[in-house]
Amino acid sequence: MKEARRERSPLYPKILFGFTAHPITVWAGVILLRLYFEWIKLREELSKALVGFAKHSNNQISSVEVMLSWFYGLALGAERFEHFSRYRRDRLLGELLGIERFGSPDTLRRLFLRFGYREVTEVSERLMGFSLARVRPILLGHTLDLDSTVLCRYGEQEGSLKGYNPKKPGRPSHHPLVAFLAERRRLLWATLRSGNSGSANGSVEFLKQALTVLAVGNRIGLVRADSGFFEKRLLEYLESRELPYIIVARLTAVVRKLVLHRLPSSAWRAVARGVEVADLEVSLPNWKAKKRRFVCLRQEISERPQASGRRLIDCPGYTYRVMVASVPYAAEIVTRMYAGRADSENRIKELKEDLSLDTFCLKSFDATDAAFRMGGVLYNLLAEFRETVLPRSWFERRLRAVRDLVFLVGADLISQGRRVQIRFAMPEPDRPEFLRRLRTISEGLPIAAQLEWSLSDQTPTHPDKIITPIPLITPISTANHSP
Repeated sequence: MKEARRERSPLYPKILFGFTAHPITVWAGVILLRLYFEWIKLREELSKALVGFAKHSNNQISSVEVMLSWFYGLALGAERFEHFSRYRRDRLLGELLGIERFGSPDTLRRLFLRFGYREVTEVSERLMGFSLARVRPILLGHTLDLDSTVLCRYGEQEGSLKGYNPKKPGRPSHHPLVAFLAERRRLLWATLRSGNSGSANGSVEFLKQALTVLAVGNRIGLVRADSGFFEKRLLEYLESRELPYIIVARLTAVVRKLVLHRLPSSAWRAVARGVEVADLEVSLPNWKAKKRRFVCLRQEISERPQASGRRLIDCPGYTYRVMVASVPYAAEIVTRMYAGRADSENRIKELKEDLSLDTFCLKSFDATDAAFRMGGVLYNLLAEFRETVLPRSWFERRLRAVRDLVFLVGADLISQGRRVQIRFAMPEPDRPEFLRRLRTISEGLPIAAQLEWSLSDQTPTHPDKIITPIPLITPISTANHSP
């Protein structure tokens, strides 16, 4: 019988399938992050922070390596605990990261389930302080942005309750508080709360804890917050600590009556087309005759249809925003100073979308809080890595860009006697820059003496003989203090 002729696609050449025993990974670029963690002595800091989590099993993976597995897994894009299995199967990735065995999903869960409230607080304070120790001070002080966000939950976990949820009303959630250093793009402090918490619930205690994490030489020059934090107790605390603030006021009937309705038309000053500002000092009924300055901004809807703010029935044609402020600047400057707070939403997006911290949830509230806070520590470490190791142009890029354009590099491993050769699948024009970064952060580390490199198929050479390093800022002391 005549064999039927098979048609061939003209678009593809002949393809031969085969197998290889050589370990292969797509995350070879993460070697830069591993060397950076060694440069800042992260492993030593984790050993001190997790001293109470020592294991005694003969087949155990140390708590330090489990936490490093958590950091690396999040940095490489894990969105569920089960996703850590793919890094555990990647033998070459373990070689590159210096981890004998990557933590499995159950190993990670068991570590976080060992956290109680005391352990969460002590470990997160130490590691958050460590991640902020190298932040450069600002002459006039850092701008601190207070905010809250919603983490939707799909189960019956502790603290997962119905509360404010604008995207999925009625869905149980957690409602964490976060505080960012605006200019440096760092997370100063974060804590998880139950879903039925108001934005300002526990904000004073939260701020007290946050201020203890600041490193020596740093101070807060301005606190900004939205209307969810417009509460007398928080205002009094900020004034007692002499912390300047700009906080949006809730446009309740009392505020409208005592602030907006008291402003005559002549009090409004035009600062731009369709934009007017005014200010006055007023005391609200529960302030015990204490007067505070209110800065008012209104924008004409006909001139600025997309203007943010609240529309009022009794004041048609405008959108309004009212802020209570303790800074002595002109009203138009105060409104511009507050406008920069919008960038904190981008920081929250990086936490929730780039590191997927909204998808990791355990039955125990403290365990979920520990995972969330450790993700916040990694956020600061990645921001510092981006700022220190990568070119300046990367400062504006999101963390997912670091993962996709820096860590995502293919490589294979070949054993040559007593030498291990790792070949990176990288375009030739990009090789010198990658080597420059590798050489820079490995300088002074024990691993530097073991590195040899070849930009082509020639005999490997020590990096010092190929290209000079880029100077980095030497790590400083990690001592913390209360401002």
